[in-house]
Amino acid sequence: MAGLKLFSNQSQYGMNVTLVIREGDDPRNQAPPKEFQLDANQSQWQEYGSNTAFYLNGIRMSATFQGQRVGQQYIVIDRGSSLDNELNTKNGVDFGFRDNTFLLSTRQVT
Repeated sequence: MAGLKLFSNQSQYGMNVTLVIREGDDPRNQAPPKEFQLDANQSQWQEYGSNTAFYLNGIRMSATFQGQRVGQQYIVIDRGSSLDNELNTKNGVDFGFRDNTFLLSTRQVT
């Protein structure tokens, strides 16, 4: 069973998103990434990974605006870390953007 999450861009800028997917239980093992785009204030469900690669190991985001491209990444290096738990215990991921910094939060979508 692949992973499935609702991703919501709560910023005023469109963004490119890359999901870093873990192969198995060990964060050092990577599966092929999943890339998609979210327009400003858009939400969409995304399926990613496979039956053996359904944990998120991180998220990379970038946005282009006002003649610049800004990017940021959140990457898990230890299983059970606070980021690992945030990315893999909830089925909603929200993105914000303030002061040239991406904000990431998770929630349980009913």
